[in-house]
Amino acid sequence: MPFHETEVLIIGAGVLGAATARELSRYKVDVTVVEKGVDVGWGITKANVGVVCQGRDTLEFRPEYHRTRLLWRALPLMEPLCRELEVPFKKVGAYMMVRDQVLKEKLDKLAKRTESLGLGSDKYYPFTELREREPYISPEIKGGLHDPEIAVVHPVYLTQALMENAVSNGVNLMLETEVTGIQAGHSEFTVQTDHGEIKARYVINAAGEWVDRIAAMVNADDFVLFPIKGYVGVLDRNCSQLAGSLLAVLPEEPGDMNIVVPTVEGNLLFGIQLQINRRHDRSTTEHMARLALANARKLIPEISEKDVINSFCGFLMFRNFEIGWHECEVAMSARVPRFVNMTIGYPGVSASPGAALEVVEIMQADGLKLEPDPKFNPHRKDIPDFSVLTEKERKALVRKDPRYGHVVCRCETVTEGEIVEAVRRGATTLDGVKFRVRPGTGRCQGGFCGPRVSRIIARELGIPETEVTKAGGGSPQVPLRTKQLLEEGGGDG
Repeated sequence: MPFHETEVLIIGAGVLGAATARELSRYKVDVTVVEKGVDVGWGITKANVGVVCQGRDTLEFRPEYHRTRLLWRALPLMEPLCRELEVPFKKVGAYMMVRDQVLKEKLDKLAKRTESLGLGSDKYYPFTELREREPYISPEIKGGLHDPEIAVVHPVYLTQALMENAVSNGVNLMLETEVTGIQAGHSEFTVQTDHGEIKARYVINAAGEWVDRIAAMVNADDFVLFPIKGYVGVLDRNCSQLAGSLLAVLPEEPGDMNIVVPTVEGNLLFGIQLQINRRHDRSTTEHMARLALANARKLIPEISEKDVINSFCGFLMFRNFEIGWHECEVAMSARVPRFVNMTIGYPGVSASPGAALEVVEIMQADGLKLEPDPKFNPHRKDIPDFSVLTEKERKALVRKDPRYGHVVCRCETVTEGEIVEAVRRGATTLDGVKFRVRPGTGRCQGGFCGPRVSRIIARELGIPETEVTKAGGGSPQVPLRTKQLLEEGGGDG
């Protein structure tokens, strides 16, 4: 007997899976999401820099490409979606710049194509005018093309909010549940997981880094994905004045990436694109760090190594890499009925609302009856951010819950009340709390607040502090208590 039955099963709780779950929650349909991780948005979504764009920054984006159509459909949806879910959305604009005046011809082509497609009219600024707008850019820059529509979101915040809203509207979320096999029957799939079987009429494969492996389980593997590794460095918020817009240099050769991105929290990100790499290898090296920093300083010489407070690596999953990065897969499998594959690559976060709509339409066209649910609530309240509240708002919050008067993380002014609310909304790890309310993201990177956050998590979950982990699995923060260490050492000190 199956341990669970559902009409639609979504595999993967990244931004694509979460957006699709939320879109389906508008209807009277039974939906289940399985995610092998301990939290949502922790796969390739977490390593996305959160740029919301139309894809007008490169000549490879054309109306005939599926990815481009998804982006154009999604862009007008993103800001209203963020308002409904109370997710930060910030328009920053972008400058695509050149260091060689000869390359300005490419910028001119981009500007003409943008205008011909009805996407607006981008303006070119020579260095002197550009420097007035972005005073810290390198004097080696010759000029740049301004795209005023570029915005940023936080990919994990967005994913959490989408899934929170989906669950509040009836979607069933199963974390730490890994798919191990799939059999396709005449009218339903039997999906094996490490926690038992699930029967489902439709399967949506949004497994991110592993989407082609999931497809192969049911012989729907009619595509190949290539993981392209990228390195991202994080600057302290005291550097926020160095760039008010997204700054990038037009690549002088394919695959080159040189970019600085403001975030919704006030940090700056800088990064480089590396090469096809082994999946799940998110290790960083000194070579990556030095190369990325050197590239960033070609854009903004004031960027200093001492202001780099963290770094991470992630993947973009490209389909059919040899024929161009515009390829994506949001479609019913040509081999297996009722099995939908979702993989986008760059920029997946931007395209997620459009991709979710398209998947719903695909299933409706296939015969899935979707009756609108009059009880659907599109709104979700965010956790109060104590650091940005007025003094009056802070006092009112503390009167309501005194724990909001206890600051736990000094770098980011995060209170005990925020941490408790993060746990109540599903955080079970230090990273789960960090990616909801930001303790540990400041200059000290959790050196001061980490132990305090661990104690709060343990208290709220009713578990020993030794069971609190950084990110689930084998990442305990307190392996042994002092008493155990003394006993194992013979108590000699």
